[in-house]
Amino acid sequence: MTDLKQYANDKASEFTKQVTMDQRWKLEDELMCQVFGFTLYGYVFGIGRVHAFMDVGHIHQVVIEQLAGLGIGRKYVEGLVHAAHEEFKTENNQSANSRLIGVGHSHALQENMSALVDSIFNNSVALRKPTGRLWWKFWN
Repeated sequence: MTDLKQYANDKASEFTKQVTMDQRWKLEDELMCQVFGFTLYGYVFGIGRVHAFMDVGHIHQVVIEQLAGLGIGRKYVEGLVHAAHEEFKTENNQSANSRLIGVGHSHALQENMSALVDSIFNNSVALRKPTGRLWWKFWN
């Protein structure tokens, strides 16, 4: 693995660790896992493409390994990553999923992750409100 690819893996691991070590993290909260998954996808995509020049397949593997490593089912995670990729490719996409990807992507080159970590919990709360409830395509 090149140093740049290792850097992307390390940053993804660091983000995952900061989120999951936070007292607000609840693995059994499916919505929170989805918020984290879409945000992580944007974050890793930003680092992977802009900084490490990784291909999309490798970026997907990094995200899948992070999420599956938490105990989230691999097939479920693969569906989430596929859905995230489709959201990311769609021009002018204003869906909640796309916005979560954008949050992660916009923080990809920042060293301080505190705002990004907080976004996982703040966005999970916001999406629970009746006007923010989402129906996730990758469930099917």
